[in-house]
Amino acid sequence: MKKISKITAICGILFTVISGGVLTGCSLQDRIKEYSKDKEECLLNSENVTQFTYKGDSYTILEEKVSNSSLGAWVGYIRKLAVVNEEGKILSQENTETAELSSLEEITDSDFQDAYMIPFLNVYAAPNDDTFLIVDARGEYHKAILSSKVTGESEIFNYKAGGEAEGGNFELNPQNATQLIRNHTIYQVTSERVSEETLGNYLDMIAEHVTFDVDTKLPLSNEELKKIDWSGTGSGKRENRMYQAVYEISGVDSSEAIAVEIDNQYYLAKAQ
Repeated sequence: MKKISKITAICGILFTVISGGVLTGCSLQDRIKEYSKDKEECLLNSENVTQFTYKGDSYTILEEKVSNSSLGAWVGYIRKLAVVNEEGKILSQENTETAELSSLEEITDSDFQDAYMIPFLNVYAAPNDDTFLIVDARGEYHKAILSSKVTGESEIFNYKAGGEAEGGNFELNPQNATQLIRNHTIYQVTSERVSEETLGNYLDMIAEHVTFDVDTKLPLSNEELKKIDWSGTGSGKRENRMYQAVYEISGVDSSEAIAVEIDNQYYLAKAQ
């Protein structure tokens, strides 16, 4: 099980929730309210994280996923970071619209060290099909059907999946912000795009925002970002990246290459 220990990962997921052109300009909360004012607020079932309510009806999230291109109209939102125990009961949930760093730090409390953290975002209609909804859960789009329609053959959302990437978790290389590391394997992120249709299984969530020197590839700390390079030893050129999810590529062994979501685009990363 992936332990909840990095507040940076939580903040990174929040950045993903609120980033993307629609939320620039006015204050963040004002923008969120404006874009959500005609959408239905959906509530997670505190006893079962695989269920939520939409317009008074209970829906169950399925493991079955759909692509970004299969989304219908945006009809609702959950926007919660849920901390879930082994049985699927929600131990804590933070509203991503109003959460502050101090409240997020409470999630890393020792009581939650052996729990799963799952971000839930928006809810969409299915195009030309009113038999199910689509929920953005843990960075993927899952089908959700009326709980009354669930049968013994229904494959329910596996909230435990992705808690520990097979072979280990992916992390940014602290010496090179253009690389990921899993165990002793280094993956070099390239400029080659990967189409969403070729994405395979979800592997891990990095959820980390980094600013780095273009020449040295070294990540810059907050203190360094505030300094002027009077010595001239640095290039002065900086790049910002928001690392999000990591996926397999269909037909490619993950030990050779993976797909990395950066700023809502997918890029090829090759094992070195």
